[in-house]
Amino acid sequence: MLAALTLPDVTTDNTKTTAFGPPNDTFSLSDEFCQSQPLLLKHLQFVLEHNAHVNLTGISDLANGKVIHIEDSLAVLPEVVAAPQGSIADIGSGAGYPGIPLALCSGRPTLLIEATQKKAALLKRFIAEQSLGHQVSVAPERSEAVAQKQAARFSVVTARAVGSLPVLIELAAPLLRIDGVLLALKGQTTTAEIEQGKQAATLLGLDLAEERYFRLSNGSSRRIYTFCKHSEPAITLPRRPGMAGKRLLVRRFSCEK
Repeated sequence: MLAALTLPDVTTDNTKTTAFGPPNDTFSLSDEFCQSQPLLLKHLQFVLEHNAHVNLTGISDLANGKVIHIEDSLAVLPEVVAAPQGSIADIGSGAGYPGIPLALCSGRPTLLIEATQKKAALLKRFIAEQSLGHQVSVAPERSEAVAQKQAARFSVVTARAVGSLPVLIELAAPLLRIDGVLLALKGQTTTAEIEQGKQAATLLGLDLAEERYFRLSNGSSRRIYTFCKHSEPAITLPRRPGMAGKRLLVRRFSCEK
């Protein structure tokens, strides 16, 4: 297992909040840190190199990639470090964000869940080329299928730009062990989505433990929602693949503030 890394020159406010005001703190990574961890840059270069053949990202240059992918992924590292010891599952890993940076910088075993076969194949290729197979693995299937085989195995489930909060909570709940945490990395969220997320969490044995707001170094607003699993879901999970998004477990709210 890779040794856990410490982030130097990072500014971020990790205080708990329940206010939905604008983020005032900024998270940034120094160039020195990125240069000191070459696998972070090798991964980004790999993604950009193969992006022309497999749609991995809308980012086309290294400078923006450092912010949008590496910086954004590692903003959640404090929550990962604070979570119970154990493995990470990254739902909808895509190009490997945030899963690969978090694996490299936390030292935790990490499973990248990616159902798109071409993306999963590229993740496997990068892992093999960099000899990371002892720590990072890929599940080329939907998270519902993974939950059937690896229920309650993970201490941390991450999801970045994958779906709405109630969908993420339903997908994460069967993967998490008791006391495990879902870390949902979001951009903009509506009041309706947050309320739906809280309702889904109550039904599925989780609580919203923390909401953290911050800006990336380019000024983009980000939010991290931490849900902690305290009991088993009140219903049998997982449901059939795709049902989490097609038929929400909670009622829809008309308020979209």
